[in-house]
Amino acid sequence: MTSIDDLELTLTCAICLDVPNPDDAVETSCCHHLFCLSCIATVGTCPVCRKTDFQTVSAHFARRIIGGMVVQCPNDGCSEKVTRSNLTDHISNHCAYSLLRCPDPECKDVKCIRKEFLPHLIKEHEDFLMKNYNKLWEIDNITAEKPNRSSDDKANNRLFDDRLDGTLNKFGRHARLGSTGKFYCGGQLDGDQCSCCNKWCGPSNGCNCSGCMLLDVQKRQLPYGWFVNRDGAAIRCSEMEPTKFYCGRMVMENNPTTDGYCGPDNGEQCKACEILNKQRHSRYAQIWT
Repeated sequence: MTSIDDLELTLTCAICLDVPNPDDAVETSCCHHLFCLSCIATVGTCPVCRKTDFQTVSAHFARRIIGGMVVQCPNDGCSEKVTRSNLTDHISNHCAYSLLRCPDPECKDVKCIRKEFLPHLIKEHEDFLMKNYNKLWEIDNITAEKPNRSSDDKANNRLFDDRLDGTLNKFGRHARLGSTGKFYCGGQLDGDQCSCCNKWCGPSNGCNCSGCMLLDVQKRQLPYGWFVNRDGAAIRCSEMEPTKFYCGRMVMENNPTTDGYCGPDNGEQCKACEILNKQRHSRYAQIWT
């Protein structure tokens, strides 16, 4: 019987001697050993079998196993245990012991753990908070008056600020633009779940529900068949490879099997396009019908 320790040893990168991130695990074409993409991209010879004419491919099965592994949060003081696929989201958005930097230059790079950050703001910056708190809920006067909008205004969204005004998606949930430029309503995701999701639409980044994806397409006035991936990039299927989405961005510089670009017509996909490729027939199928 294979123990947890044996499993982790099998899934260890032979270069950094650590388990790869769920979205970074690749295997070589020569000896099929597992590596972090960021590690293997820096070497010209396979560290295991010493071959130089090798390629790397995404280790999807290993990624699923790694993503489901439960680990303890590395932040000092935190005892929470989460799956590796949710670890980044936990540290960025939920962990009470994550360090946050005060944005005030006069604080000289003061950092507080999350649970102490708000008390710091109240103690040190109360006057500033009281003078500016209303801006968090401020609505542009032009939007509030809702004047008749020309087609040019609608196309450019000059009179509609979704960060403040918001809009309803097809599920009747209030949606706003997140940090990726995509719409998020904070509701539960529909369709099949994937290893990158925490089952919720946003609230500020990541995958969104089909109702908010429809808003992404409509607000950007994208042609039929286009979507917006989790990074906020507009994507389409290539005529050369009609089953694959590509965004055409140069976001794969560390992948030695590509020229650094996702597509745009064939070849490897970036992680965000690869994820949406799996979701389009489940979560987003109705947008194409």
